[in-house]
Amino acid sequence: MTDYRTDFEALEKRLAERPVDPGKLVTDDPTPNTLRLWEFLKSCYGKKYISGQQYLWEDEKEDLVYYNTTGKIPAIRGYDFMGISGLARGYDQLGRAIDWARRTGGILTMCWHWNAPDDMNNIGGLSSFYYKTTNYDRKTGFDIVRAMQEGTPEHDFIIYEIDLVGSALKMFEQQDIPVIWRPLHEAAGNWFWWGNRAPAGQQDPESVAAYKKLWYTIFDRLMNYHKLRNLIWVWNGQAPFMAVSPNTFDIAGEDIYDEIPNHGSQLERFKAVSSYTHGKMITLSECGSIPDPDEMQKDGANWLWWLPWWGTFVYDTDGEWKPILDENDMPRPNPKYMDEEFLKRVFNDPRVITLEDLPWYDKDSKPLPNALHHRLNKC
Repeated sequence: MTDYRTDFEALEKRLAERPVDPGKLVTDDPTPNTLRLWEFLKSCYGKKYISGQQYLWEDEKEDLVYYNTTGKIPAIRGYDFMGISGLARGYDQLGRAIDWARRTGGILTMCWHWNAPDDMNNIGGLSSFYYKTTNYDRKTGFDIVRAMQEGTPEHDFIIYEIDLVGSALKMFEQQDIPVIWRPLHEAAGNWFWWGNRAPAGQQDPESVAAYKKLWYTIFDRLMNYHKLRNLIWVWNGQAPFMAVSPNTFDIAGEDIYDEIPNHGSQLERFKAVSSYTHGKMITLSECGSIPDPDEMQKDGANWLWWLPWWGTFVYDTDGEWKPILDENDMPRPNPKYMDEEFLKRVFNDPRVITLEDLPWYDKDSKPLPNALHHRLNKC
């Protein structure tokens, strides 16, 4: 393990002295492709809405829904570092993420459902990203406060894992792939081990302070130790009391899952996150329902992109995650979240950016994601 350590006092002093400029990346020397993507994102903000989709399973049936219904594919693709350390089996998505970006030129965003051991004396045993106070079957008692104390096994674990992700992100950089990077998401909630441990609406100062220290550790190690130049940082803290320095993120994200799905603009949530993120662009970094472009424009809720979650948020299922297929053996949209009429209208809206609308997309060869390409070739 490296001897590199984050000097928090010096880091926070440098961050405080730097003027906040929402138009500039927090990475001082981004790769040309990263800067190109950043300038494109800025050109869209407030004028266009970029379509996105999160993926998990290897068959990526979400593509079949979008393409079969609209003839188009979302421009942004979300993947996850969930299984990078081997603590979660069968979830390695790095190869698919690289293939998507290289094959199509599509925009890539990565989150990290960070699995941590329940028992530090048995790291290969039960692990989860859900904290022990949740009702999930798999959960962990991994202690974020101990993890931010040097000399503890928990601290050694998180440094090892950050460096593992740093090495993977370097692999993306070496292949000239920019990554919209969203670590430690939904931090104000008490359902992930890295978040606020207090019940909803309350604050636990100890875990909040540890979360901020962990955020700065990730930022410092990736920027100043791994020296990555291909990242566009998304902070997804979701509350002003979780706020970190605006000089450590480029975009503020908000995740919204309504109990009753709706296609409204989510104006109140947009205004709320805008009030404490220093003029940074705002995105709907996860959602259950796609907001209606008409509603967003009418309300001025200018989410930069939207990213529905995978599986049943896109296609109809039998209740056991298995998609219900139509007469052509295709998964059909789940009408609870996105019926066919709505999808067709949104994906043909001139304000909505799809894969083919990206200025660098190869419109002559029309490259498609691999799962969709293989499926169409079989038909």
